[in-house]
Amino acid sequence: MIIEAREDTITLRGEIKSNIWPAIQAAAALLLEKHPTGIIIDCSGLTNITAKGAETFADALGYITSHNARIIVASLAPELLEIGKSVPAVRAQLPMASTVEEARRALSLVEVAPQRGKARLAGVAPIVGNWRRAVYFADKLAVGENCEIHLVDLIKVPRTLPVGTPMPEREAAGLARLEEAKSLVRETGLKCFTHVERVRSESVGLVEFVHRLEADFAVASIERGKMGEPHIEEPEAMMLLEEADFEVSVINGGPTEANRPVTQAVVPAVGAWDHAVEHACKLVSGPNALVTVVYLIAIPRTQPIDAAMPDAEAAASDCAKEALRIAKRYPVKVNPRTERVRDPIRGFLRFVDSNAFDLAVVGVKGETTSDYHIAHTIATELLQELPCETVFLRVQ
Repeated sequence: MIIEAREDTITLRGEIKSNIWPAIQAAAALLLEKHPTGIIIDCSGLTNITAKGAETFADALGYITSHNARIIVASLAPELLEIGKSVPAVRAQLPMASTVEEARRALSLVEVAPQRGKARLAGVAPIVGNWRRAVYFADKLAVGENCEIHLVDLIKVPRTLPVGTPMPEREAAGLARLEEAKSLVRETGLKCFTHVERVRSESVGLVEFVHRLEADFAVASIERGKMGEPHIEEPEAMMLLEEADFEVSVINGGPTEANRPVTQAVVPAVGAWDHAVEHACKLVSGPNALVTVVYLIAIPRTQPIDAAMPDAEAAASDCAKEALRIAKRYPVKVNPRTERVRDPIRGFLRFVDSNAFDLAVVGVKGETTSDYHIAHTIATELLQELPCETVFLRVQ
């Protein structure tokens, strides 16, 4: 058995009849010092391997994992791979690549820690669904806020494969999308970073990435793109909205032209409505940009629809004043309205249906808030029915 270590690769030649990891470990440690994201074991020169010898790879995997790095076995002949799979850890966890070049390309996408710039705030846009629209919205939210944009390709790896398994075609397609997204951000003059994350679930992967980056907000589209392009299923999106402990905007119903401006937005005065108004003011643009803020006064069916409701009417007046105050920070007009309804959810949905809005933004706080159910249901119904483009804004 010949063991050769050079650059990021350990090359094995000959036969492995026993566990030779102790002989490889010193070389692996040296390689890891210069290549902390992972190393490659090139098996193109192996002529034979026994089940006992396959334990070498199991020990290698345990060692590399404990160092927060990755190991990819490359060029292992199919008949030898079958022998290696007799070891449970190898069968379940060891990433394999057809060639050393394929393994190296996969490792080049790994970040020990996501790179972040010097901006005070960081926004994240995952390259899923109608990601061009998500990037457009993320840019709008970032402009003027000392904020940088982070674009992340979430490569979903089937649970039948080790998470580090190279996926050359998917990786290449993802890099092409990242390059296009980066060019869109650069047009705004914002600082931009790109990342690649291998995940089992888009929602869990996005939450973990935002935590690692210590980002401030994320914008994700749940629309389906072309066949085979990455997207977040609605149940995953709902899980994301419930589990995220940061601000996240889930969008649906966007136009084909990703940069088509929003001129008419509507915000229900429920949940985190004040933050939703700020959000809408950043997203709309143009000389006729208008944000309509709707305060819903629920009238019991036992009373006439025009019954006096002094407390609710006073609250509606306060809401209008606050909305106008918020809008002063933006070149946008705000139109406060009061709608008397029997049911606030159905009433607001009918109001949106009967008006030509481009966008609805619904701010939803935690379950402890008194109108959480109303805000959450309005946002969910709008995402599903799509009378207009919708943002479900989850606020902490």
